[in-house]
Amino acid sequence: MAKYCGCQPAVPTRQAVEKFENEVTIRHRNQVLISKVYLDMQDHSWAVAVAYNLSRQPGLHGHENSLEVRYSYAPGEQGMMNVFRSDRGTVTPLGAGPFNDPDTFVQHALKCERSAASPAL
Repeated sequence: MAKYCGCQPAVPTRQAVEKFENEVTIRHRNQVLISKVYLDMQDHSWAVAVAYNLSRQPGLHGHENSLEVRYSYAPGEQGMMNVFRSDRGTVTPLGAGPFNDPDTFVQHALKCERSAASPAL
């Protein structure tokens, strides 16, 4: 079950998040990891974080995640989204946007992560 902070996503966005969590698993360091999505929408920054772990219990109150990916965007910024991957430890700028609302950003970030995760299987 996804975690939402600072937002009430529209029904299509909630469905996209649920579908992502149900369908996307990756192979990382000889382990099959399951995804968990976190949305954090603030006035100055929007973020979609995906935690990959061995079980459905990753997150803030449990053990450290095996892999974390975070897409962030500053509303009003023209065409730039940042992606952080914990296995690389770097933030990579990615051309995207501008996004009119958080739902559009979330759906775009999930599409990007789905395509990035697909070759890993």
